Amino acid sequence: MARAAINIVGITGEIFDLTSLGSREVDSYRKDVGIYCVTGSLGLVPFPPIDQGWGYSLHPSENTAKVDATFSEGLLTVTVTMNGEPYDLKTMITLHILVPDLPPQEIQPAQPIIPDPIESANSEIARLRSIADYAIAPLQDAVDVDEATDAEVASLKAWKKYRVALSRVTDQIEYPDSVEWPQAPA
Repeated sequence: MARAAINIVGITGEIFDLTSLGSREVDSYRKDVGIYCVTGSLGLVPFPPIDQGWGYSLHPSENTAKVDATFSEGLLTVTVTMNGEPYDLKTMITLHILVPDLPPQEIQPAQPIIPDPIESANSEIARLRSIADYAIAPLQDAVDVDEATDAEVASLKAWKKYRVALSRVTDQIEYPDSVEWPQAPA
């Protein structure tokens, strides 16, 4: 048996998404007000018990709803009530379920992730640029309102030089394979 997590839309009972370490042949539907049925599962993940919150989770806006689940003859039935009355969730319910393991022939080996050097370098430029922008903003404000100290003016100039250096990283001869990153001000 493998674990899976399924998000079910409260109004319709349809699957919003499914994350599975095993079979993906899971379906769901709304049987009646507050009654959701799931096929293709082997029931909720049994441990720890449901009353400890492991078998399901609700959106915080609906966490006072009561959830009961039964599993019989291949059908997982989830009943939701609020104040003792059947209740259709306005958001979603996440169910932690067990599903059959995938047959060995269906298990795909993980493909190696090969990062794109340009994408990686551009992401790092953007990350460092946001740090510089964050440092520059209050210093520039102090200068703009004539309340900057000499140290703040010097720091502003250093951060702006750093930001200029970041904008020129793409001009390096070996970019993006080999990047000489500028040093951020202390």
